[in-house]
Amino acid sequence: MTLRSTAYLEIDINGGDTTGVFELREDLSDTGDVTKNYLLSNRGQRFREAFDIGTDLLPDDVANADLENRKGYHVDGGSGHYQETLSFAASPGDEWGDGSTDPDNPDDVNKTDATGSDPIAMKQVLEWFVTQSKSDSSGGTRLHIGEWTDGSHSSGAGAFGQPMPVAINESSITYDPDNPNAIEGSITLTWTSLFPDVDLQGAVQDGLNDIADFVQDF
Repeated sequence: MTLRSTAYLEIDINGGDTTGVFELREDLSDTGDVTKNYLLSNRGQRFREAFDIGTDLLPDDVANADLENRKGYHVDGGSGHYQETLSFAASPGDEWGDGSTDPDNPDDVNKTDATGSDPIAMKQVLEWFVTQSKSDSSGGTRLHIGEWTDGSHSSGAGAFGQPMPVAINESSITYDPDNPNAIEGSITLTWTSLFPDVDLQGAVQDGLNDIADFVQDF
């Protein structure tokens, strides 16, 4: 069974040596937002108008194309973004961090784990992970939700066979004294591509060295 009413956000810090797992299951609301950026969109009307004006000079298959007004050709190059915005509540019974504290002892809390601790500690631990993480295409932040999971938090893998690699755009966590037993939050994540499995830092440095050598020789 894949994840239907619970999501798990995994965040790596300290160069991947520490992984925080945050269980989002209370009042979970999930909104997906897909925005496409076309290589050719409304400006495609100019090309369509050119076709319309010069139909006598065009081959039959083009002259017979859809040339009605107020429409243009669209070319989808694959750019744009896919974002997930999660709204949730969390309380001391949720998994919350790297598991380095005793979940049965509410006083046992550190900056990387607040499982079983009070909501203020939970708020600050999540904020610590978000601020210390490098949530980019290195794969350091992953969202398990629905069919996007490898089975590490459920009885089996989902249709996609892996968690969604994401970049954190924005997070907001609120502790309300009128509701001292929980925190409320929202987090916006963007589906991201992963860097190739190569030494990117070394490749960048080699490129910079090549540029420096070129400038020196010039």
